[in-house]
Amino acid sequence: MGYKLTLEVPVFFSVFGFMLTVSVSNNLLIYRTCYVLLHHNRTECAMLGFVSNNETQHLEELVEPTATYITLVKTIVESIFGSVLCLFIAPWSDRFGRKPVLVLGFVGGVISLLLHIVFAAIDNLTPWFLLVVTIPVLLTGGGASFATIMTAYIADITSKEIRAMRMGLFDIAMGLAVLLGNTASSYLLIATNYVIVYCVATACHVVGLVYTIFFIPESLRQRETTNQISGFFSLSNFVQMAKTPFKRRQDSNRALLLLIMSAMLFGCLTMGSANLNFYFLREKLHWTLTQFTWFVTVNNLLGIAGSIIILYLLHTMLKIKESILIFVGIIFSVASLITIGFAKNDWQIYLGSIINLPSAGQSALMRAMISKLVLEEEVAKVLSAFGIGSNILGPISSIGYTALYNATIQSDAGFFNFVTAAMQFCSAVIFLFVLLVQSRPAHSEETLEQDADSCGEPENLNANLVD
Repeated sequence: MGYKLTLEVPVFFSVFGFMLTVSVSNNLLIYRTCYVLLHHNRTECAMLGFVSNNETQHLEELVEPTATYITLVKTIVESIFGSVLCLFIAPWSDRFGRKPVLVLGFVGGVISLLLHIVFAAIDNLTPWFLLVVTIPVLLTGGGASFATIMTAYIADITSKEIRAMRMGLFDIAMGLAVLLGNTASSYLLIATNYVIVYCVATACHVVGLVYTIFFIPESLRQRETTNQISGFFSLSNFVQMAKTPFKRRQDSNRALLLLIMSAMLFGCLTMGSANLNFYFLREKLHWTLTQFTWFVTVNNLLGIAGSIIILYLLHTMLKIKESILIFVGIIFSVASLITIGFAKNDWQIYLGSIINLPSAGQSALMRAMISKLVLEEEVAKVLSAFGIGSNILGPISSIGYTALYNATIQSDAGFFNFVTAAMQFCSAVIFLFVLLVQSRPAHSEETLEQDADSCGEPENLNANLVD
């Protein structure tokens, strides 16, 4: 199978830089919240994340609720503005091209990291300044739009036969960046300081931006070149995007598309749990920042290995359907969450990650399934609709999980894992219906033509069935 690197290179540098800052930013948020907002002793606050004892544990319990609240507000702001922009950006890219959106996304990331440097350099700057550093990213498209366009770009340059594998390889490249960035983050912070970490991350984003400008070609074969500004605000873009998931399609493709999107959106209700893992492991098992980054490293290694096995061996070579692999993966994900929820020791957390191995590659499989059910020019619209839904559900999830975590932090900080497991089980039920729909016999072309005749639109048969 021929394979040429495209977006993998700039995205690798971007994700690597981003992962250098994720755990570090969480640690800096707790540190600043501790002594700037809550006025605790600065020396004691500086030990949070680096030293684990009874004193830091007590201080952590006092600081975490405020820190998680700031994270929640930041998530809500990002989601609201991201949803509004996603209404226009993805449909615009179907007409005028993917590359402008990608370049603009990298520009926003660079400016945001420059503001992170300012935040780290000014010792007494309030942690609420983190809302300001997100503005450049929001004004240049937001994370949801950026991810949507990247997926649409890959769909543009691949055939349906290799799309799942190609998306999986793209995810693996990102996984390697996550692995290296996360592993290096705590050691780079210990060896230097917060400002240096953000400077290195900024340099990585600049490399990604330059590579995209000079070495990433436009993926659309035909695109409009006039009225680009007015085209961005066209209401028809939004109307087309809203209608696309519900269009009549061949066989049971519309039902499959809606079921898959429903499962993905239901999974978005668990997004808020991701922000709690860092706090949960610090609270329940008293992990330091270094311990947490090593866990994420192992988790990413397992994810990369699992993606290779599932996407290449099981899907590409053995031709096992995406829906079967996704269903089995969700079941193992439920078992993993229950294991982690009951964990009392470090090794049980790692056992949960091992159990979760069959769920690797699910994102690539779902995106590939969606891209096969719609026309090429509809991929961005459908994924944009999903992105908007996830941005709406994301804040709801974050609010619910933050309230749940703060309410159970004293009794059982890991209780939210059981809630996530229950929601994942519901997604598994939805995919069980996907399997049932796929098992139904497909309509013949003759039957479809008769159905179209009965509607009185035989001349638009192909448009009705596919568009």
